[in-house]
Amino acid sequence: MTILSRLPDVAATPARATAVGAVAVTSLASWMSFTSLSDLAVHNGIADHQSAAFPLIVDGLTIVSTIAAATLSKGWPRAYAWMLLVLGTAVSVAGNSAHAVTNGGGPIAVAISVIPPLVQLASIHLAITLAHEESPRTPMPSAAPEPVTEEVDEELLAAA
Repeated sequence: MTILSRLPDVAATPARATAVGAVAVTSLASWMSFTSLSDLAVHNGIADHQSAAFPLIVDGLTIVSTIAAATLSKGWPRAYAWMLLVLGTAVSVAGNSAHAVTNGGGPIAVAISVIPPLVQLASIHLAITLAHEESPRTPMPSAAPEPVTEEVDEELLAAA
């Protein structure tokens, strides 16, 4: 079940529009981060044929942990998702920053380089949060016990 499938069956809701925008923005941000992180990997000893895996691992962790953190109920699983989200975002920001510095960039280049992973995180989280707000609330099942009905065996009753 996807988050969008939980939304009301209406063609255009703010959550659906936000989800479409989040996919577009996240795709562009992921592409920019992918380019930086794969180039950083190549220039630091990762083989060319494996360099694409590094940004997919780093930014992929950010994407899946964002979804998990926004979807899981409270408790340890949600805290774990948030820890992975912070870790994945920190690694992506650090990697994008390192790429900017190793390519001769100054403070402005570093500031620009950290925007894609932060925008990726924010757009996904915003879309999920809005989807939760718009999703129909299903009523909780009643906690009242079912009435117990016993069938009386007439022969046993007569024998007693």
